Amino acid sequence: MHYGLVANVNKVLFWEKLPDFLNWFEKYNLPLTISQSIYDHKKFPKEFRHFSALPEADLPSHCQMVLAIGGDGTILRAVQNIGERETPILGINVGGLGFLTEIRLDNFTAEFANICRGEFFIEKRFMLKAQIDDKSQPLYALNEILIDKASSIRVIQIQIDIDGHFLNSYVADGLLVSTPTGSTGYSLSSGGPIMVPSADALVINPICPHSLTNRPIIIPANAKIRAMVRTESAKFNIAADGRDVRRCKTRTELDIEKAEFCANLVKPLNSNFYHLLHSKLNWGKDFRDIRRWSHNS
Repeated sequence: MHYGLVANVNKVLFWEKLPDFLNWFEKYNLPLTISQSIYDHKKFPKEFRHFSALPEADLPSHCQMVLAIGGDGTILRAVQNIGERETPILGINVGGLGFLTEIRLDNFTAEFANICRGEFFIEKRFMLKAQIDDKSQPLYALNEILIDKASSIRVIQIQIDIDGHFLNSYVADGLLVSTPTGSTGYSLSSGGPIMVPSADALVINPICPHSLTNRPIIIPANAKIRAMVRTESAKFNIAADGRDVRRCKTRTELDIEKAEFCANLVKPLNSNFYHLLHSKLNWGKDFRDIRRWSHNS
């Protein structure tokens, strides 16, 4: 299998561990192509200049698995580049919360040896497609489509129809349409529910709505959403995973639905979402004096 490497080059730990990482690939004679942005960086070790390199956007078509070292943002960037090719992605965490990057870089060799032996599974995560008009390129998102008031200090009005039926006209700072994958991201920070990745549903979540009765709502994943945005300022933003950002004028209409392709995440055989929640969110840990709960103390 041919591997491609992308990374968050701003992570200090990545550069500290990169020589060991590349030495390991050499030791086992595993084909690896490195993102050009890594290869051309001033911190890239000169003794590894014999590795091949390609622009990050070209890697998914030249390899069978993309290794993404960083946090969830690195995964989301890789997903944008991969698109409909659906090249599998293995997330490798170098610190931070990282719901999509389960393998830690400091324990990479043990975990990746198992993956090289085929001890992994592919978890399909559905994505969203947003179409602003018939002429523009669609936006694709693994986490969420965001409608945001942008630089304005005024709230905006977002009318939402679902399958042709009026739902609500939100007056808010913005609105999120999130996948189960995105439910632990921006949506969670905005008071939305956590959904297991296998849930076939979406969350519509207003951001700071101007009404206490406007709460997040869960709808079927195959629903077709139409949003129409009215603003007092000239422009607002529509963004996919915080990366593909479009400036739009008031009364712009937006259609959101499930995309025709998925993101394929490589998972270790022992991967478990409920365990991930416990470890990432520190659930079940009592920060008070735990002895008070013991009858034997």
